[in-house]
Amino acid sequence: MRLMLRLVPALLFAGVLAAQSDVITEARVREAVAWLADDARAGRDTGSPEIVVAGEWIADRFAKAGLARAVADSWYHEFPLTGWTLDASQITVTLVSREGETAREHVLAPDVDVRQWTVAESVEGSDEACTVALLEDPVLQRLLTAGAARRPIFCEIDESHPYWQRARGSHQVLGARRQGSRPLFLVRKGALPDALRGAGAQWSATWKVAAPAKADVPQRNVVAVLPGAARKDEYVVVSAHYDHVGTGRAVDGDAIYNGADDDATGTTAVILLAEALAKAGPLPRSVAFVCFTGEERGLVGSKAFCEQPPFPLAKVVANVNIEMLGRPEAGREGKAWVTGPDLSDFAAMAAAAMGKAGVEIVGFPMAGQLFAASDNWSFAKAGVVAHSISAGSLHPDYHQPSDEVEKLDIGHMTRVIEGLRAFVVDLASREAGPQWNEAGRKRLERRGR
Repeated sequence: MRLMLRLVPALLFAGVLAAQSDVITEARVREAVAWLADDARAGRDTGSPEIVVAGEWIADRFAKAGLARAVADSWYHEFPLTGWTLDASQITVTLVSREGETAREHVLAPDVDVRQWTVAESVEGSDEACTVALLEDPVLQRLLTAGAARRPIFCEIDESHPYWQRARGSHQVLGARRQGSRPLFLVRKGALPDALRGAGAQWSATWKVAAPAKADVPQRNVVAVLPGAARKDEYVVVSAHYDHVGTGRAVDGDAIYNGADDDATGTTAVILLAEALAKAGPLPRSVAFVCFTGEERGLVGSKAFCEQPPFPLAKVVANVNIEMLGRPEAGREGKAWVTGPDLSDFAAMAAAAMGKAGVEIVGFPMAGQLFAASDNWSFAKAGVVAHSISAGSLHPDYHQPSDEVEKLDIGHMTRVIEGLRAFVVDLASREAGPQWNEAGRKRLERRGR
């Protein structure tokens, strides 16, 4: 077996990699990343209906590639997040507008004119001072970001907005129930008569909502395996997160935070690597392909995966986590960088293998700081040598609606995915995997491993 492991890398680089050239192409890269970052995905927020659809699409790609399931009878590694069930049909609201001695009131129809967006500790109030504003109002946006308020908030919103659609009827939301908080309500734009409005109007509300019911909201990581030929019980994990931050404050009329670079590019890389390597056939070690949800909510998907893995983490020789491949800095086209490069020999192995495919590993000023900022950190805390590989920058479109497919460098991205393929083949074929060095061990000890 040792002789086989020494010979396989050369054979693969000489022949099998060339046979996969019709899988990782610019056209297929563009097609995948465009689907993930399309407006129809509504920013792929964790817990949203759109991310469920995205997960099913990824699972279908894995199945069509001929990969194996890692979880019995499922493409999904499931875990719950604490959430709440809200019911828009059980809302009663009367808004009162006062200007001087004049008071005007208006009753909002439940689920037709008004819906509940956030969970709150309080479930009713009588003639409480409240805020009424358009979604675009900057003060209201800060309250929405906070996720809770000390007074009822009524946000006027267009019926076509994803917030309004998701708050229909009985529905589940994620998030904590904060002490003393009042709900944030969504009000259909046009439901409040113009007669209620005035420059000096003061608003109050008498309102009631159904008590929120605590619920476990199921979430899905998507997982597939290419079983190994010689060391089937050893794994290289190739991962990326397929969630983003959903919808939010509109910028230039666009409220969808598409997350094309972050991290539809990484998810695209995982999918195309899975398809290319599956077409080539087994490597000595098994390769697991994992698309995580919940990275944007604190790495919750990868944390759940590492707490209840479908295979022993002690058998994982390395985690190659992929983040933001599509927006290179000027002069760095076709190059990539590794987070925490000084903590193990992972970066050196990546440089050697990816260099054979024409992709240079370079430095990045925030590489050390970003080591614990993505899903590789969940693996690292469990002892697995795990780093993220990126090929871009923290550009001004990061976490903005302007992170769109049109701004990606598809040619650069395709070259880097080719380099990643060479690295994964190397990790799955070499005699020994990467190891933490003294600096890496101390870093993990400082963070409470």
